[in-house]
Amino acid sequence: MNQLSRVFDYQGSQLRTIIKDGEPWFVAKDVCDVLEISDARQAVGRLDEDERCLIPVTDSLGRQQNTFAVNEPGLYSLILGSRKPEAKAFKRWITHEVIPSIRKTGQYSVNESRFQIPQTLPEALRLAADLAEEKERLEQENRVLAPKAESFDTFMSADNAQPIGTVAKALGIGPNKLFARLREEKILMSGNRDKKNLPYQEYIDRGYFRVKETPIVMGDKTINRTQTLVTPKGVDWIAGRLGLKKNLPAVPQ
Repeated sequence: MNQLSRVFDYQGSQLRTIIKDGEPWFVAKDVCDVLEISDARQAVGRLDEDERCLIPVTDSLGRQQNTFAVNEPGLYSLILGSRKPEAKAFKRWITHEVIPSIRKTGQYSVNESRFQIPQTLPEALRLAADLAEEKERLEQENRVLAPKAESFDTFMSADNAQPIGTVAKALGIGPNKLFARLREEKILMSGNRDKKNLPYQEYIDRGYFRVKETPIVMGDKTINRTQTLVTPKGVDWIAGRLGLKKNLPAVPQ
């Protein structure tokens, strides 16, 4: 069952939320507007099926329309796909203000009947048990989501350029296959051993890649070993260029 929750304001843009089966969902179009994602349908289409759903909403003309909503994991995936520098601040606003506000108002994972004043001792005991169960459920949820949010922050850091292997995992593709596709697209070089898999200067200048050089001493010689790293901006660009779906970074177990 869907229940209209609240409309939040983020720097002049609306963010509509609903409660679906006791969980908060966010209108995908509102999220994409805030994050300046021009093709909301394409962005939502890259999400897993359990991260999105169609919901009925009333538009500004009073007409009922079906639109996509995303849950928290889906929301984080959309944020990761944004080119907007303020995406990290938006994510913090969601986790520190929106979700706590929904919980505080009793609209998050709450059965309305729990707020009926108990008339008997058994009803009072049942209410106490329900509240205890809800508290435990929310604490467990926080234990699951908190490390994901921290991992997301690390992945989105402007200084956090990642090796191709890590990026491949986030894009759901094998590293060798990703290298091959980037060479086919003339993004990475496919020449001799020294330059193979290095990005062309054009894409370094755009801020998509960095090249890390590590000096290696071999006898009386020192050579520089190079490694191609992908910036957060580059991850988003590669995903769009190759039509791949971005996933949240894996959380260390």
